[in-house]
Amino acid sequence: MTGLRNLITGLPDAFAAAPRPARVEGCPCCTSPAGPDALLRTPRERLGPEELAHYAGAVLDTVGSPADLRYFAPRILQLLLTGELACPELESFCLKLARASWQDWPEAPYLRRLFHALWQDVLGDGEEWWDAEAVLCAVAAADPATVEPALAEWARLATPTAVERLHEFLLHSGTEPRNAFWDRRAPGYRAFTDWLCDPVLLAAVEEAVHRTENPAHLEQLFTVHAVLETQRHRPAR
Repeated sequence: MTGLRNLITGLPDAFAAAPRPARVEGCPCCTSPAGPDALLRTPRERLGPEELAHYAGAVLDTVGSPADLRYFAPRILQLLLTGELACPELESFCLKLARASWQDWPEAPYLRRLFHALWQDVLGDGEEWWDAEAVLCAVAAADPATVEPALAEWARLATPTAVERLHEFLLHSGTEPRNAFWDRRAPGYRAFTDWLCDPVLLAAVEEAVHRTENPAHLEQLFTVHAVLETQRHRPAR
């Protein structure tokens, strides 16, 4: 996780040029003026989950704007990716980043590196508990163009962790994504469902079987293969 950890730590410096808002507007029916403005009385890097949870969940709906989201985004991402902030989910927050047009921000290249490192960590670090589908859904929400490269990387099954993540997903969901934050009309969702049914993935699993000697990993691969093979022979709906 070293590369990802360094990027998480570096978020405040990467967003150093993001202007601090003079105030944070909120819906008068849903938010007291003292709530959003209280965020500005504490240095951004010292804001904790208690202060940011409501804003992070409600921003662009009943509070805040794209401009102040840019200012608070690095701290919210730090808390989400270290597990200190449990709500909103990462998928939900990435949807908000997309609504705020984060790819037009000067910090966009840094965020792309962060999302790439996050996915690499999902596939490569067995000591970190990541829900692969949740992270893929979040990445798809933030930047749909990254989904197919992410799936191609997963299909390589280059690490025991990549095999374990696929095994976990298929045991839990079969070949139908179940994360509630997927937009089933979006290209990212369609790319994922197509990938799960693609003979190329089945062939990649078979190739991984031939190069794997660890009995536990082989058992996972055999299970993955069985689930994918069953799906291949299932009648089309």
